[in-house]
Amino acid sequence: MVLTRAQAKYDEPSDASLSPGRPGTGKSRNKRMGGNVDGAIQPVSNKKAKTSTKKQQHTSDDKDKDAKSDDEEEEASKPSTASGPEAKTQALIDKYGFLPLSNTDLEDPTSSATQKTILALLLSAMLSSARISHDLAAKTTAEVIKAGYHDLETLKKSTWEERTEVLTKGGYTRYREKTATALGDLAEHISAHYDGDLNNLPKQAQNDPSKIRTALKEIKQLGDVGVDVFFDTAQAAWPFLAPFVDPRSTKTAAEIGIGGDVDKLWGAVGKDAVGMCKLAGALTLIRLEKREEEFKSG
Repeated sequence: MVLTRAQAKYDEPSDASLSPGRPGTGKSRNKRMGGNVDGAIQPVSNKKAKTSTKKQQHTSDDKDKDAKSDDEEEEASKPSTASGPEAKTQALIDKYGFLPLSNTDLEDPTSSATQKTILALLLSAMLSSARISHDLAAKTTAEVIKAGYHDLETLKKSTWEERTEVLTKGGYTRYREKTATALGDLAEHISAHYDGDLNNLPKQAQNDPSKIRTALKEIKQLGDVGVDVFFDTAQAAWPFLAPFVDPRSTKTAAEIGIGGDVDKLWGAVGKDAVGMCKLAGALTLIRLEKREEEFKSG
């Protein structure tokens, strides 16, 4: 699931039937007929007292009604405190869900599966799958995109030395030489097999995730972990990959109490590919930054 939360509104019954009637308007007359003056005016006094009591009662009822209405409005405006896996899933997405490549110069990668977007996601997966901190991988991905390597022609024209320099700037020093070579090979592979556009890959694979995985693993320096990262992040742009959460993150999902069943997680996000992408990202983040304890209680 991506998910909206509706707030319930409660309709109060109308109190129109309780509206007070018109007060009496008669005047007492003091007749000198031997009658007791007090006795003559007593009924009028009682009538006024009853009318006053009714007014006070209705005023009190109106105040109670207004107070009740205010309380209900305040209660309705409070955030939902519902518990359970779905509520926890939404809380996780709200706090840590993010779109891939949000720290780069690339525009919203979920807007459309453009040639540049898909290549950028693949570059990110390739860099993130190495044994390197996720911070350095993210920084290097940002530098690679800043250099324009998500444009195939730019990547093809780049030299090995230029690619090495960009990787070094991102802090990717441990694997820079090997990765610089792999980036050059990647450009050639996409040109040779997919006519310069990775969007042709799923067309050749009939949008079958298992066939797509097999094809991606033909790319040098992209193994199962790299493909998992790609599936996590690319399902927003390629919704036929959804639902997907990598095995390490499904384990995290089970540990924090939302369950590791991908189909149930898919239902929790409303079977929305963008929501699933954000959930996969959130699970990855709390796993890498060891924030699981935030969601284990409740």
